[in-house]
Amino acid sequence: MEPSFRGEALTPSRPFRALLHFNRPYAREYMLGAAAGLFFISIDLCMPLVVRAVVHRFETQTITYTSLLVCFALLLIIPVLSGLARFVQRILIIKASREFEYDLRNAYYRKVQHLSQDFFHSTRTGDIMARATNDLNYVRAFVGPGIMNTVNMIRLPFTLAAMAYLSFKLTGIAMIPLPFISLLVYFFVMYMHRQSRRVQEQFSVVTARAQENLAGARVVKAYGIADREIRDFTSESDKYMRESLKLTLVMALAWPLIGATVGIAALIVLWVGGNMVIARALTLAELSAFIVYLVMLTWPLAEFGWVLTLYQRGAVSMTRILEILAREPSVRESDTTDYRITALKGAVSFRDVSFAYNGQKVLDNISLDIPAGQTTAIVGPTGSGKSTILSLIAREYDPQSGVVLVDGRDIREFPLHVLRGNIGCVPQDTFLFSESVAANLALGRPGASREDMDWACETAQFSEALAEMPDGYDTLLGERGINLSGGQKQRLTIARALVCNPRILILDDALSSVDTHTEEEILRRLKNVMRERTSIIVSHRISTVSHADRILVIDEGRITEEGTHEDLVARGGLYAEMYRRQLLEQELEEA
Repeated sequence: MEPSFRGEALTPSRPFRALLHFNRPYAREYMLGAAAGLFFISIDLCMPLVVRAVVHRFETQTITYTSLLVCFALLLIIPVLSGLARFVQRILIIKASREFEYDLRNAYYRKVQHLSQDFFHSTRTGDIMARATNDLNYVRAFVGPGIMNTVNMIRLPFTLAAMAYLSFKLTGIAMIPLPFISLLVYFFVMYMHRQSRRVQEQFSVVTARAQENLAGARVVKAYGIADREIRDFTSESDKYMRESLKLTLVMALAWPLIGATVGIAALIVLWVGGNMVIARALTLAELSAFIVYLVMLTWPLAEFGWVLTLYQRGAVSMTRILEILAREPSVRESDTTDYRITALKGAVSFRDVSFAYNGQKVLDNISLDIPAGQTTAIVGPTGSGKSTILSLIAREYDPQSGVVLVDGRDIREFPLHVLRGNIGCVPQDTFLFSESVAANLALGRPGASREDMDWACETAQFSEALAEMPDGYDTLLGERGINLSGGQKQRLTIARALVCNPRILILDDALSSVDTHTEEEILRRLKNVMRERTSIIVSHRISTVSHADRILVIDEGRITEEGTHEDLVARGGLYAEMYRRQLLEQELEEA
């Protein structure tokens, strides 16, 4: 059963409340685990009493082989029962914490998947990964070992009560160092809280640096900057190491300090208690039991610092995770969404649409109409807003002003899965997954038949490359399709879009990596496909867009020209200039 990750529980400033909310489905396991922990603590507290009974019998010389055997049997049974209870406690609490971890990891991944493009533009991939791995592990340690050892520390007051029962004076002497320890722990915790956040933030930086370099391995090698990147990565790793060592130093200091303090207390107790035994103010049996209780007090006191560390790390990490879980996608379904819509025809319109990235205007009051079934091309200089228009049609973003219409309805009225399920997009970034060719082709349509794949590959001119692959459709691709050429990747992504049989086909500079002959063949085969659906082509090549029913020329966020290829060439504007320049480049290449 998975909890609801909504509402006030997602407030990053209240990580402990969020943890309580998310662990509510596993309250029964935690309560049973706590009960098992209390049982084993109770059993452990009996051990010094048995030791007192044995020593008392030796003192009074009333010991017999039978009574000695009984006492030793008890000393054997007590740890066995304690161990069994400890085992049950660990199974219940650790199991519950693992189930919580499973829920939280899935909720985090699901949230990241649903966030809009602006989130990924403003957040580094390494930071997202660090929260999903390092931070999530710290949170799991907090609700697993952290809670378990918190239960174990309940033995502290009971142990102190038993010690006071045996000798109030010795207990008072043993308690003298505790205020000093508490004061030190307070300062340790304050420091650890700040330092834990620094460590985790620097870990995000290191992860992001590694991810970027691995993803851009080709660029790094092509520019020969491997040594520089190694130096930069080493520098960031060095910062992470120094911050981690600072935290480790404080954590390492807490343990021996507590142990040394308890050791000094034990020596004082032995000295004072020994004198009390000599003065007959205390029996040897009571002193023996008291020392056993004092030793039992050592681990909970040492554990106290470790649990506080888990709490601090867990709180910081949960806050970082909640920062993601609390975010709402800028593009989402709203009250106006009509869930009765299951399909669309493909007519697209813009009405006075403006859009800006980080305050820099890209589109300025754009208005256009693309009838269903028409092939429309968009050309223009780099940065003029061509790809932004495509992003708005796929609703990767919402316009800051104006409205985008599909089939005459505000695009926000369409359920996102219906809208995007009817759009086949071939982006500039030809991203391929590290799976088989068939899995990549069927990405948007898992139930696609082999015949559909054959048709799509044939149309996209990928069949020849496919025939040369050792396992055909079952050939595994490397990361991002690294074992394919740039042209092969573009053809495969075109085939992937065609397999979806979309009502709107978007080609965003999708033929830039193929040669002119292959481009002509792909366009010839795509003509029949484009007649049956709305097609929008963005390209820098005039040869790619010249066959379109209509061509839009975008410059500085505005539509400056519109018409067919022949009309625009005859008009002598920006399009004609681009056309003449490309003809000249072609002549120079052929010369």
